[in-house]
Amino acid sequence: MGVYATAIFDIRNIGKVSHGDKGRIGAAAAQTANLVSAASKSSIEPLKNGANTILNYVDDAGNLIGITNTASKVTNIASKAVNPLLCVASGMRVLNDDDQYAALIEESCAMGTMFAGEKLFKTLVVNPVSGKEVKASTELAGKIASSIQDATKNLSGAKKKLLAIAADIALVGVSILAFDTGKKVGKMLSGRDSEDNINTSQTGVDYTS
Repeated sequence: MGVYATAIFDIRNIGKVSHGDKGRIGAAAAQTANLVSAASKSSIEPLKNGANTILNYVDDAGNLIGITNTASKVTNIASKAVNPLLCVASGMRVLNDDDQYAALIEESCAMGTMFAGEKLFKTLVVNPVSGKEVKASTELAGKIASSIQDATKNLSGAKKKLLAIAADIALVGVSILAFDTGKKVGKMLSGRDSEDNINTSQTGVDYTS
């Protein structure tokens, strides 16, 4: 995931925490670490230099307590921790809901649809456009990804970079749409699909993606 999508996801997670979804604190922290890591690889020099300065401070702090390569270890853990921490946040929303059974159905549908949508979009669009290796689970997905890769490989460097940024940002939209769609399906299955419950749980916390 690129720096732009990571930044948007981080801002959204921090916003959700500030609006009462405290379960997202861990995910927001991990996403912030991911943002610094992504920024350190950016082609924008001030952004890259600022991120590398932060990572150097983390390394220096780690060296004081005898831990080497602290920054790379932290960012490596963070890159793997976001989705599990989002699942933890989802579990906390279920536990805090007045109707936990209904909430479990809704959260399972929302999170499952979101993860599936993100994975599919990365496989078909984001990875082929950005030149990353595509690992498709089906022959059809592999053919679509290859077609997109072939269609974009001859673009100029600037155009290809802009297209990769657009695909990265579009990933956020796909994630939000998939979550919201899954949530609505979950509410239909749980019987809580009345208009006043679509975006807000019975506890009053905004649970949309």
